[in-house]
Formats: sequence, C-alpha cells, structure tokens
Amino acid sequence: MTFRSIFFGLFAAVVIAAFCFFNDCVIRQGALIDNLMPTIVYGSLVFFLLLANPLLRRLRQSWVFSGRELAVVCAIALIAGGVPSWGLWQIMPSIIMLPNHDAKVKPGWTNERVIELPPKQMLPDVSQQEDTVLTGYVVGMGQGKQHIRVDQVPWFAWTRTLAFWIPLGLSITLGLLGLAVVFHKQWAHHEQLPYPIQTFTHALLPGEGEGHGEVFRSRMFWIGAGLIFCIQFNNYLCRWLPQFLIPVKTYLDFTGLAPLFPNLTLGGGWLLLRPSLIFSVIGLAYFLASDISFSMGFMPFVVCTVMGMLASYGISLQGGNHMSIKPESYLFCGGYFGILLMLLYSGRHYYWNTLRRGVGLKTAEPIDSHVVWSMRLFLVGTVLFTAQLVLVGLDWQLAVLYTLIALMVWIVVSRTIAETGAFHIGSQIFPCAIIWGLFGSTALGPQMLVIMFLVSAVLLAAPGWAPMPFAVQAFKLVDVSGESVAKLSRWALLTLVLCTVICIPVTLYWQYDVGGMQTSLGWPRMLSTFTFENMVMIKQQLTAQGTLEISENLHGWQRFTHMAPNWPCVTAFLVALALALGIGICRLRFAWWPLHPVMFVFLGGYQACLMGGSFLIGWLIKTLVSKYGGGRLYNNLKPLMIGIIAGDVAARLIPMLVGIVYYAITGKSP
Repeated sequence: MTFRSIFFGLFAAVVIAAFCFFNDCVIRQGALIDNLMPTIVYGSLVFFLLLANPLLRRLRQSWVFSGRELAVVCAIALIAGGVPSWGLWQIMPSIIMLPNHDAKVKPGWTNERVIELPPKQMLPDVSQQEDTVLTGYVVGMGQGKQHIRVDQVPWFAWTRTLAFWIPLGLSITLGLLGLAVVFHKQWAHHEQLPYPIQTFTHALLPGEGEGHGEVFRSRMFWIGAGLIFCIQFNNYLCRWLPQFLIPVKTYLDFTGLAPLFPNLTLGGGWLLLRPSLIFSVIGLAYFLASDISFSMGFMPFVVCTVMGMLASYGISLQGGNHMSIKPESYLFCGGYFGILLMLLYSGRHYYWNTLRRGVGLKTAEPIDSHVVWSMRLFLVGTVLFTAQLVLVGLDWQLAVLYTLIALMVWIVVSRTIAETGAFHIGSQIFPCAIIWGLFGSTALGPQMLVIMFLVSAVLLAAPGWAPMPFAVQAFKLVDVSGESVAKLSRWALLTLVLCTVICIPVTLYWQYDVGGMQTSLGWPRMLSTFTFENMVMIKQQLTAQGTLEISENLHGWQRFTHMAPNWPCVTAFLVALALALGIGICRLRFAWWPLHPVMFVFLGGYQACLMGGSFLIGWLIKTLVSKYGGGRLYNNLKPLMIGIIAGDVAARLIPMLVGIVYYAITGKSP
C-alpha cells in the first residue's frame, strides 16, 4: 500500500464522515451513503477513471493511480460509509433526545412516566438549561442563514450519554471488523462467493501504467454505459425542464392485472405489479448463479400471495410497529437463523481452528496470524459489548442472548451482500422484539425491555448500512486487486474511530443549528417513538394483569421460569427455519434445484419487492444468453453489463453534485 493511497483513502473517509449528515438532513437531496453500493464511492470512481486518471497519465506517468491504489482508496471509503450513516451514528441523537420532547406532549407517556425507565446514561441530561438543551435541539437555534457557533451547542448535556453509547457502539463495531476478516478467508477463498459488486469494480480498475481498465476499450461497455447514462440523465433533466423534455419510464406497469391477483395485492405486493428497472441490479444479476437471481425475484410473489391468502381468512402476520411482536419478524428471524447455521456449518473446520488459535490453543491447520488476531479482536469486542449491557442493568443471560441475535443479523446481511450484491437490504429483526415474544412482558419487566429497545433502535435501526457489510466488500476488493487484507484491517480500525470522532460532533452541531425535528424526518423520527410507545402499552398491560410488581422483582434465571412465549410467533420462526434449512440442503444435494435460501433475507419485504423485478430480468437475460448463445456469448456480453452498472452509478452521482452546487449558491435544497 502506497502512502498516497492511504492518504486519499483517509481523506475520503473524513469527507464522508463530515459531510454525510449535512447532505442527508440539511441539503436533503437523498442519502450520501444511499445503500451498500454507495453512489459517492462508485460513481466517483467511474468519473475518476474516465477523466482524472487519463489526464494524470498525460501530464506525468508516475502520477497515475494504479488499480491497487484505487482499490485501497475505495476500500477505506467503503469502510467509512457505515459510520456516519443510518448503520451506526446518524440517528443516535434523535433516538435518545426526541423522547424527552415527546414525554411532554403525549399524555400516555406522562401518565406512565416511561421516560424515567431507562438508566440515566442512556439519555441526554436535560435537567439543566432545558431551553437550550432540549428546546434548542428540537426547533434549532440558527436564525435564517446565520448559523450558530460551535460553542453554543450544549456539549455538557451529552457528555454522560456519549460516554455510554460510543464505547458500546465502537466495541461491537470493531469486533465485527475482526469477524469480517475471519469470514473473508472462508467466503472469498474457500467458498469462492461471487461478490458481484467487487467483480464489477475490479473490471474498472486499470492495469500497470494504464489510466483505466481494459473494459473501457470495449464497444459493448460504451453501448451499455452510454445508453443507461443518457436515460438517467434525461430523467434528471426532466425535473428541471419538464416543459421541454420527455422522461423515459424506468418501470413496468402491470397494475391493470391487479384484479387477477387479489391475494398478491392483499398481501402487500402492489409494488411487484409495477417493478422498477434498477439497472445496477440487472447488471449484477448477470454475474450471479441463476438460482440466486431467480430466488430473489420469485420469492416476493410467493410470500405476498401467501400473506394475502392468510389475510383473507383474518390471519395477519404483520401489525404494530417494527419493534412489536408479530409473526412476520419471526419468519425473518427463522430464515436468518437457518442461513447462519448453514454458513457456519460449511466453514466449521476453519472457524473452529481459528477460534482455538484465537484463545491460544494449537491446531493442526495453519491459520494466518492476522486472522488469529482478528478473531481475538472479535472476541474482545463482543465480550466488552455484552459486559456494557450488563453494567447498564441488563441481566447477563439476556445480554448474551441479545448479543447473539444481533450478531446473527449483521453476519447474515454481510453474507448476503457477498453472495448476491443486493445492495438494498432491510431487516424486520430487532433483537428486543424477538426476546420479548419469546419471554413475554411479565418475565422481562419494563426495565429489561426499555434497555433492549433503546440499544436496538440505535445500533440495529438499519443493518443494511452497518459497517460490517461494507468491510466485507472492502476486504474482497483489496484482496482481488493484490493488496494485503492484513494491512487494510489495521487502517480500517483507524478509519472507524476517526469517522466516529468526526461525525458525532458534526451531527449534533447541525441538529442544534437546523433543529432535530426537521433533520429527523421519516424513519429516524418513527424509530424514536417505538421504544416508549411500547413501554406505555407494556406497563398498562402489566398493571391491568396485576403482574407489574412481579415483573419488576424477577432477576436472572427467575425470568426463565416465568416465560410465556408467543406461540404463533414461535411457530413462524420454526417454519421459516425448516424451510431455509430444507432449501439449503436441497441446493447442495440436487444440481437442478432452482431456489437459494438467501431469499429468506428478503421474503416479501419492501426491498424484495423493489429489486425483485430487476433480479428476474437479469436472470432471464442470463438464461436466454446461456441457452442460445453459450459460454462465448455470455462472456462477450460481460462488458455490456459492466457498462450498464457503470452508467447507472455515474448518472446517479450527477444529481448529488448539482444539489451541492445549488445549495451553495442559493442556500436552498434542490
């Protein structure tokens, strides 16, 4: 790794950490880290290879960035992407501050005194200078275009709570970074997962002394890139000049067929009848095994139809908020657990030997030293995370169970991006809700539940933006480019800490300047209410049942003797687990088997419906090309698909850059 690759990688990380919240919540032109294939990284790479690197080559050959250097820069930028976004710190201040405001305006919260339930260190201190600390946060202290000074932010009110949340978040994040290194060896080399996004990226990178990759010399690449870029750019210009231009539809409309599929629409499958053409997904699907892309497109139709059939009989799998007890969450959990069991089983010998070496035991199989130290980092980070949950008041049994469920979510999401390239990944799994449905309100009590609710809201609000799946991609990119994963892992540690130190103060500054209510719209605002809305319901329920005092006096193993599982939810978990394992086993046993268990990560959720049509189109293109053109035509069309992806990410960067310039000139959101 060269000095300049590290320097520009860290510079990109600093820019992402410092600018992310401003872009997302002040300019409000869409997320800077929009998904697990962030436009700011990949779009910038495409333009750099098209414009900057060839220019550097003309000026002086030694100035040209090699493919290995650009891989390092992109890898560090990817690792940074998981820190200031929804995956870690961006919504944390809203989650823990806005409930103080809601407690003053919602009678139910006031009557049940739910804001007093969390340990003091989990919420900011609003007891002093409330007008500045709370009111200033909610409505903002900036006046028009005049921004507040940095010293006007009441940092003193956040010291106690940040001293809790930052060590908690960093301990598990650094632990997951170590785990990503451990998994990389198994997934990239032993199982040889496709990593389609990294396959695309590596194809763009230049060889020695070149300005860009060989694929840029292919006519097919330019046909794909030019066509998609023109479509997307034209549609963007239509927003500014609707009277002069005609937009090109990037969706297929089959909603007229809705009466023929009543169960599909009743089960929430309306979006499947109006599939979006996500060109990047179509291109990535071309590089996947057919069973993966077919499953990703086929499963949403099945799930939505089944849910519609059940709904017609009065059986609902949904209901309540995302942290409620509902069968849908347990379906996801069962599917995730099945995938986790299969991936652990497939690498059981490697994982076991790595674990033994990590705790100082000898093994017959040699394990790389950086992998051993990464396993130790994971163990230490996980133990520290669990210990902090215990110190804040959670029973150690519940802390261990909570940590295991959270790890399952992060691991399976990371596996999914490596295996499918599906960069829009949501999750209906909140460990607090899973444990709540397993134990019941009486066994857990308000104190245990409120701790788990808050931790889930802060750290598992968006696992599809978490640092671990970004790290998994970063390690593959540098590995396939010939750089050292061990060296990158050390710089990744610095990147995570550096971005944390930058993004949290920046986030708090802009929220006090503009107003936390205005910068926490949508999902963050909804999420800030879930914890205490649930607590109001739980306290009222326990009071009505006369079990509130009992629940408050249970500890440790006593909670297990008072368990009252929600059996419909447990049944949903077992059904999904059995199906995921069955499909996984059939895939290994039968070469013709058309389904892949990764579909249980998405089921019939929003992300599945959003990407399903594009995965089916990609699957259909690959199937037809392979059947009628053979391997030769399939390989000849690879540059076309790479061009489609490149044109899509490059076109998506244009609105972002225009929005920044527009805001800088006018002071208004575009």
